[in-house]
Order: sequence, then C-alpha cells, then structure tokens
Amino acid sequence: MATVTYKSFVDGTNLTATATTYYTTPAGTKAILKRATFCNDHSVPVTVTINLVPSGGSAAYGNQITKTKNIAAGETWSCPDVDNHILEAGGFISMLASVTEKIGVRISGYEIV
Repeated sequence: MATVTYKSFVDGTNLTATATTYYTTPAGTKAILKRATFCNDHSVPVTVTINLVPSGGSAAYGNQITKTKNIAAGETWSCPDVDNHILEAGGFISMLASVTEKIGVRISGYEIV
C-alpha cells in the first residue's frame, strides 16, 4: 500500500536570477504539486519562470509551466500553473527570478511512496 505524505517541497526560499533546482523528487517516490505562492518584496515588478523537469533533463522551454510571470511590487501571487502536476522520481522543480533575493516562494503538495 502506498504512503501519502503532505509536505512542503520549497519552504520560504528566496529565488535567484539563475535557474536553480529547489526540489528533487526522491527515488521510489512521486510528487504531486498542489500549491505555489510567490511574494515580491521588491519596490519594482519582478518576473518568475518555473520549470518542471523530468529525471535526467534540464530546465528548457519544453518543460516550462510559467514563463516570465510578472509579479508586481509588494504582490503575493498564488500560481495556478503548478496545481496537480506530477513529478516522477528524479524529476525536479527549477525556478528563476529576474532579480535575486526579492521573490520568496513556498511550494507544497504530496509525496507518494
């Protein structure tokens, strides 16, 4: 029988301006993304790009689910694009922002083992 655990995949991390892996699905596990919240702490708009990358892959146009989403200064944005996406073992979440250390993010969902 499978074990399902609700957890935070990315817990209050600030994004950088280079594509960075923020979560990798463990071996023998599937991850189901449910919620992603982004908060812009900058005085100007900042863009965010999100990639859901299969095991062995790299962040690229073909696995982008959000491309340069503009988040207004001081805005908190709940991203509907991640809801119910599945990452197989070894798959990962890669993200970047147009300005380093100005976008805080939390992503949660389920791990199934």
